[in-house]
Amino acid sequence: MRDRFAAWPEKFPEVEVVEDVQGAHPVQALTDASTRADLVVVGSRGRSVVGSVVLGSVSRGVLHHAHCPVAVIRS
Repeated sequence: MRDRFAAWPEKFPEVEVVEDVQGAHPVQALTDASTRADLVVVGSRGRSVVGSVVLGSVSRGVLHHAHCPVAVIRS
């Protein structure tokens, strides 16, 4: 994942990215982080036809509980 992201900080130096690894449940960790963030970005695999319409449990949980805007990016 880091290699896919490596070029972006140079291209957009004004965007601060924080890498934070935690052992908590993902929805709780991302919701907590959203209190200090301008934007939370989560991925969605969308593996099936239904998956392309319905979000996963983490994406859905973060959308409902975040304290800032959330971007869901299909991976």
